[in-house]
Amino acid sequence: MGSERPSRLVLVAAALLALGIPLAALASAREGEPTAANTAIPSFTRDVAPIVRDNCTGCHRVGGIAPFPLETSEQVSSRAGLIGAVVRQRRMPPWPPGPRSPAYAGEAERTLTARERATLLAWTRAGAPVDGPALGRRPASPPRPRAGESVLRLRMPRAYSPRAAQGATDDYRCFLLDPKLAADTSVTSARIEPGAAEVVHHVILFRVSSSEVPQARRLDRSAPGPGWRCFGGTGLPASASPGAIRGSLDDAGWVAAWAPGSGGGRLPEGTGVVLPAGSAIVMQVHYNLLHGRVADRSQAVLTTAPASARLAPLRTMLLPAPVELACAKDERARLCTRTEALFELGRRYGPFAALVPSGLLVLCRGDATTPKPSAVTTCQRRITAPTTIRVVAGHMHLLGASIRVELEAGTPRPRVLLDIPRWDFHWQGAYTLLEPVRARPGDVVRVTCRHDVRKRRSGAHGAPRAPRYVLWGEGTSDEMCLGILQVTGG
Repeated sequence: MGSERPSRLVLVAAALLALGIPLAALASAREGEPTAANTAIPSFTRDVAPIVRDNCTGCHRVGGIAPFPLETSEQVSSRAGLIGAVVRQRRMPPWPPGPRSPAYAGEAERTLTARERATLLAWTRAGAPVDGPALGRRPASPPRPRAGESVLRLRMPRAYSPRAAQGATDDYRCFLLDPKLAADTSVTSARIEPGAAEVVHHVILFRVSSSEVPQARRLDRSAPGPGWRCFGGTGLPASASPGAIRGSLDDAGWVAAWAPGSGGGRLPEGTGVVLPAGSAIVMQVHYNLLHGRVADRSQAVLTTAPASARLAPLRTMLLPAPVELACAKDERARLCTRTEALFELGRRYGPFAALVPSGLLVLCRGDATTPKPSAVTTCQRRITAPTTIRVVAGHMHLLGASIRVELEAGTPRPRVLLDIPRWDFHWQGAYTLLEPVRARPGDVVRVTCRHDVRKRRSGAHGAPRAPRYVLWGEGTSDEMCLGILQVTGG
């Protein structure tokens, strides 16, 4: 890059494009807007600043995942036109589930009320006057324990500076956390706090049984620095038998997870993730180094309840589908061949990573000999025991376009559990169903994903520009199609 600083106009245009807002939207931002509840111009400090603090600064903050902060009055007022456009179009705050999705708990807290929208639009229409300071960001509040619960804080033993193999941009690191459990307990809420959100792609807390703890300690001692290198899981030995693989998908052993845009919170009422006495937790952190290398010391704040609370055990069920994305017709590169792409996966992440694409084809298609590239992929699994679905989520990477999770229960039409028609990698989350869904043996759960290789043309949000055949892989520049269900028995 040259030494000249880009103009203010260029920076604003880049922000608009990054958010997917057409420039024409600004020109029409003052047309057809809803009127405010009264004709008075809203006060910035009294009326506007609280809305921005409560709904925007979680992402629009220094070091946050949004392209610019909204923590000061100048930052807010200078982008009043953009704020008016995205609020008018209902693009912000983001609420990924589309109208086909069912109702979720807390949905009203994640979207603006009609009065809040009218206030913001009236303020921007009046020229965005400022009569005082902004309120800064809303401080993150850890889960509050209820009667009988305890707070459990688990932090990486010390800071870790991520690094990756030559030519790679991803580092998976696992850290052993000892909760020192003398008795069985259940996790009732979780808040994972990345220490360096700009490099943390995701965090997963895995339950490790007491019999596996010595193996985890050996891995920790044998690796240089804190933690150990791991891909796709904890790095602990696991059986490769079909039965064991299916068992790990039916109960992935997750305690909690974090991805950009997810805030964490309480688990569904009356449920908990069981942590037996003597067990430990492995914190897997996926670092993506596309935007630099920063030392990280992430932590998790959990609330736990004793076994006497008799909570229904909550487990995580995974629904992966294969990803086979060919290069565009006009693209030519060595990695545009599937074989070369498989070799590249093995080089970056080890031989197991190169076997996963074929394993998923066998799991979902029954055959891995004739893979067919397609922008749309799907996989379904049959429910084998009475199950209550309580939480649903989806996960893709930078080329994701849409994702849907459905239940096929012998009715004329499948029941939609989650539909995200416009995928945004930087706004992910898990959604608690307002009404839990019961599935019977023989019912089928299905995940369907659509990807768009044209996203690499713009390189938005760090999407890989280099043409190549894209497969299921752990790196941010690879892809995934993953449905996630949190369920209880019965």
